[in-house]
Order: sequence, then C-alpha cells, then structure tokens
Amino acid sequence: MDDAVTIVTGKKIDAVNAPLLEKQLNAILDEGEISLIIDMKDTTYISSMGLRVFLAAQKKIRVKNGNMVLMHVMPQVMEVFDVTGFSGLLTFGDD
Repeated sequence: MDDAVTIVTGKKIDAVNAPLLEKQLNAILDEGEISLIIDMKDTTYISSMGLRVFLAAQKKIRVKNGNMVLMHVMPQVMEVFDVTGFSGLLTFGDD
C-alpha cells in the first residue's frame, strides 16, 4: 500500500469526533483514493459511532476494490472491535 493515504486518529473516536473523522474519510474517498491507512496509535477509546464510521468507509472502499488497514490499535480498543465482531470485518496491521 505504497500509494495509500494515511490518517492519524485522535485520542477518542466518540460522538464528538466521529462525525469529523467521517467527513475526512468521505472527502478522501470522494477524491478517488482507494487505499487508506488509519493510524490509531493515539486512540484509547472508540464508541459505536466510531465503529459505524469505519464500517461505512470499509463498504465504500470495497466497492472500489480498495484497501483500508487499521494500524497500531491499542489493546483496549482492539477489545471493542473483537467484542462487537468488527475485527472480522476490518483489516488490522502492526507496521
């Protein structure tokens, strides 16, 4: 994914921040980008709204045969992805 666009998420992806992230992702996807790296190294919390944003982005990217990889996901955030079943729907990486 050498030509991927990287987005670094903030400390929380919640009701306040999720709409901003969604707007940013949609702007990138509307420009035609189909490879995204989401760097979550600073994210310690994700709400259901954040999960929805990632799922919607994943659906848009799949339609374009693209990729989205969530990187550097902290254990407490990964647990939310696991418990909700999102870990089976999204792609995760370490580097």
